Amino acid sequence: MQAKDRIEELRRVIREHDYKYYQAFQPEISDYEYDQLLNELKHLEAKYPELITSDSPTQRVAGFIQERFSQIRHRTPMLSLDNTYSFDELDEFIERSKRTLKKEVEWVVELKIDGVGVSLDYDSGVFVRGATRGDGGVGDDITLNLKTIANLPLRLFGSPPGYLNVRGEVYLPKKGLSVLNERRLREDLQVFANARNAAAGSLHLLDPREVANRPLRLFIHTKGESDEFSSHYEALKSFLSFGLPVNPNFILAKDTTEIKDYCKKWEDMRETLDYETDGVVVKVNSFSDQQILGSTSRSPRFASAFKFKAERATTKLLDILIQVGRTGALTPVAILEPIRLSGAMISRATLHNEDEIKRKDIRVGDRVIIERSGDVIPKVIEVIPANVRSKPFIFPTNCPICGEKIERKDNEAKVYCPGKDCLGQLKKRIEYFAKRDCMDIEGMGEKIVAQLIDNGLLSDLSDLYHLKKESLLELEGWQEKSATNLIEAIKKSKKRPLSRLISGLGIPHIGTATAFTLAERFGSISKLARASYEELISLPDIGPKVAESILSFFSAGRTSSLISTFSEANVGTEEEKLLCYKGMQFVITGTLPGMDRNKAKKIIESLGGQLKDSLSQRIDFLIVGENPGSKLKIAEKIGVKIISGEEFVKKVMLP
Repeated sequence: MQAKDRIEELRRVIREHDYKYYQAFQPEISDYEYDQLLNELKHLEAKYPELITSDSPTQRVAGFIQERFSQIRHRTPMLSLDNTYSFDELDEFIERSKRTLKKEVEWVVELKIDGVGVSLDYDSGVFVRGATRGDGGVGDDITLNLKTIANLPLRLFGSPPGYLNVRGEVYLPKKGLSVLNERRLREDLQVFANARNAAAGSLHLLDPREVANRPLRLFIHTKGESDEFSSHYEALKSFLSFGLPVNPNFILAKDTTEIKDYCKKWEDMRETLDYETDGVVVKVNSFSDQQILGSTSRSPRFASAFKFKAERATTKLLDILIQVGRTGALTPVAILEPIRLSGAMISRATLHNEDEIKRKDIRVGDRVIIERSGDVIPKVIEVIPANVRSKPFIFPTNCPICGEKIERKDNEAKVYCPGKDCLGQLKKRIEYFAKRDCMDIEGMGEKIVAQLIDNGLLSDLSDLYHLKKESLLELEGWQEKSATNLIEAIKKSKKRPLSRLISGLGIPHIGTATAFTLAERFGSISKLARASYEELISLPDIGPKVAESILSFFSAGRTSSLISTFSEANVGTEEEKLLCYKGMQFVITGTLPGMDRNKAKKIIESLGGQLKDSLSQRIDFLIVGENPGSKLKIAEKIGVKIISGEEFVKKVMLP
């Protein structure tokens, strides 16, 4: 047998054994026999490197550390589900759907996995790209880390669509968490509080080799983009036939009784599972019905999550502290006698606001019942008064950090510190600016930020880019290596894309997706600072409230000097366009206004896309200029999305 044929045969056999082991749970060969097959494949690929393909079982783990994660805009948003917490609320959702559709409805009911949401792209059956959910519009490209997950197929079986996007949850099995934490204890490392945190942390490691040491698994639950299926149930069955890992505990339900029976069953049985589940997802089965019901900007109207009862615990309230946030909001925090709840050791809980403390008459020394659902911050839901109670808690009238008299905005329960020089606000602003989703300055955590501010090294965000190693070495606890690492991390942050800088500024109502839109449109922080209300309001997803928030931020006195510092230090100047069309394929028909075909090709390629000559269902967009040819009719017939030449030119030609 020739080397090429043997390599292909080995890959096929190994894929089949992977499926039988990780998904069918019916292994047919021993670990030793499996290793022999894999080693033979590695040997042949080493001898014939020109025959290595990206979907080979040997290519799961990249042999290098990534510098950082790029970002990907999801073709269709990854929306959050609305939650229901009682059967009455679930009934309301079901009846509302039936009223809108004016008929009885078929439902798919499945477990809600407590993991990390991801999006996967398959091209011609081969896994090509994967991303985190992010803010629903934009996520991190974690392709290399996802490839290390043993039950994620690198090549699909059967006849999948030419392009297939699916969404799912990456999770860490309960046994896997135990093994991982035992290993971390042996290595004198901090253990993970729960499986979800461990999974999220693992996916954001920059070294795929380390991710491969974490026993992550995957469940696929939703199609992202494909017209191949008529219903959700059909899609799930098809995913199984393609070899995709689908949680087996889904049913097709005809009525409310079947749905509720499923919910009751799994609320009682969830502890028997080797993974965390915090509820049940109820979806309208028919995709055409789903389209009629539609979605809000945040959640689909055709699906809802029925959440299992949150876990509760009772502990003692030791103190009440007031936190000052980056916006100046004062939030009371309960300091608790530590107690384990939902897989995590809890020592703090939110008390929301002054009115909440008064309404529940929460006092230091009382015992309190706390509740925590999933990854949500614990909250105090009930008070058990002590035999001898302390005095009622008095909310401060002045900021505990800077002493400014606090203010309450109209119709808001929260109170705010208006102090422009409040160090409490500054600490939180810098922590937010430095976090992973923003400028990703490694080492700039809460304690370091506090130390730098308390010692006068930081009085504003802009001071970060004037920080000197010599100044750090004068502080307690700093050595040459730690000081060098922080200065290098700050230097690296200068190369973050403009959208990350905009996110890091903490402008009210500006999330990752809106920051990306603003970066695409204006191209620099100084141009954004000069934007008019009309320019802002014309952009997608930016309404009056968001536009006014942007204008208010950039009109503040200190902002202009901050922007000048960023510009002088070349912060946020990396080209944002690189990810705009990543992985997308285009075809052009007709003449584009003010742009020839070669220029359009260069622009599309600079944005991460490809310009193709012929149409197929794999093409993402047909760009239609003046005097289009027959491709327009073909695109309409096969369902390729169409954009006008004017729209395309306007989008890519930034001011």
